[in-house]
Amino acid sequence: MRKGVCALMALLFMLPCLARGETLTLSFVGDCSIGEAIQNKGEENGYTWMLDHNGMDWPFSLVREYLDADDFTFANLEVVFTERTKHLDKMFPLCGAPRYAKALLHSGVDAVNTVNNHCFDFNVEGYLDTMAALDAIGFAHFGSVYVNNKTQGQDRMIMARVRDVTIGALGFTYPQESDLRLIGERIERLRGAGCDLVVVSLHWGKETHAMPESWQFGFARGVIDLGADVVWGHHPHVLQPVQLYHGGVILYSTGNFTFGTMSSKVDRDTGIFQLEYEKSDGGPTLSRLRVIPCVTTGKGDYRPYELTEEADRQRVFKKLIYPKPVGEMQNLPQSFLQTGVVDIADGLPLE
Repeated sequence: MRKGVCALMALLFMLPCLARGETLTLSFVGDCSIGEAIQNKGEENGYTWMLDHNGMDWPFSLVREYLDADDFTFANLEVVFTERTKHLDKMFPLCGAPRYAKALLHSGVDAVNTVNNHCFDFNVEGYLDTMAALDAIGFAHFGSVYVNNKTQGQDRMIMARVRDVTIGALGFTYPQESDLRLIGERIERLRGAGCDLVVVSLHWGKETHAMPESWQFGFARGVIDLGADVVWGHHPHVLQPVQLYHGGVILYSTGNFTFGTMSSKVDRDTGIFQLEYEKSDGGPTLSRLRVIPCVTTGKGDYRPYELTEEADRQRVFKKLIYPKPVGEMQNLPQSFLQTGVVDIADGLPLE
């Protein structure tokens, strides 16, 4: 791992904050399924076949330079690392042998959210296999799974010390209104442990829909009001708009990034979402949002790559601008269509 990551309860030596004039860059990418549906396991030109024939560094090789150049990268891990065959009765139970977890060591990603609608495809035992596979290679992961108000499988947050800034992260899947209390408790624990920035990962929304559902606006505001700096969403398998609210950022859906089972209905547009923070008297302050527009590929490749044609880039950028005002939230300005960059001051986008 490039950056020091530890579980929440480990002690961190608190160092001075980010120096004035310096920036810290966090990157977020969407769903990463390092494997395939069990019915396609091991087939020629499938995901794991490509790993076996091209090496563990294959999936992220065309965008690795961006993920290495930032300070910390988050991804949503949507696969079960297991050898088990007993699975839930569903269309696409996603799996990969535990050895394929090593692909993450060649990705530029630093931590993964593990709670989503596929994490229990092979029951609780398969989920625990995933945790064991990640722990075996020392890879940071986080997420809280609740069933009937009781944790199941994992309730884990992480803290990372990056360039003298402490970042905390937690994750929930299919969040309900009642989960706001649980999320708030965890944000408070992370802040109390010394976190300067808190990321809340939410696996939510409606699959293949280009816009968030109306309830998500209020829920996202609630999470930021509880003390989060970033609401980072995934699950729809398509890009959805980005909004700003009270100094925080809401990424409703970051799409598919590298995915072993690509439906024909899924939009392949994706991106690397980067947030830059500068030192201020109150701690790190959001100063810029940048999106590196990408498209991902299906069977026989699976690699995302950056879009370079202006029309293609603007197609991606347009999907990230919400078309109408929503309460106290700010949409990305129209200038974003040309640059993919928004400068931010006092929590507000600058034209």
